[in-house]
Amino acid sequence: MRFFPILLLLMLWQTATAQDSGYKIGFVNTARVLKEAPQARKVEERLKAEFEPREAKLKEKRREILALEDILKADVKPAPTARRKVEREIRLKVSQLKFLEQEFREDQNLRRNEEIRELQQVISNVLKMQGDTGQFDLILTEGVSYVSEQIDITAQTIEMLKQLPDSSEGTQ
Repeated sequence: MRFFPILLLLMLWQTATAQDSGYKIGFVNTARVLKEAPQARKVEERLKAEFEPREAKLKEKRREILALEDILKADVKPAPTARRKVEREIRLKVSQLKFLEQEFREDQNLRRNEEIRELQQVISNVLKMQGDTGQFDLILTEGVSYVSEQIDITAQTIEMLKQLPDSSEGTQ
């Protein structure tokens, strides 16, 4: 950690001299790219289609529990054994629902992370293309405190992503 301030100063000095020596520096707001790129919208659509049936089943299970609770509320003087049976069924269904909801969230998060990793690879390839074509000598993404509009190339990166054919997106 002792070298971090020195490294930071070196980077700032190099940035200052890079501007003087003709180096071109760019910055990309990856959060914005992940929100606005057409590939990101396709990822969201795919995930929604993949998880919608399971989400519908969870909603149905919630409705079943509510229906059982309504039975208990509606029956003013239920027989004690019938009441216990319904209460037991409600507890069982609530327990099952909690398990299924947790499993659903974990599966959904896992798939979302997989898709985002693939999308980040596509974005990384576009940034590399921007650098390789000679447009930029340095492209920064995260951990930047300030960026002037002069070097913010987020919009340009999103446009390049829009130009990619569907088959080369890298996401399924």
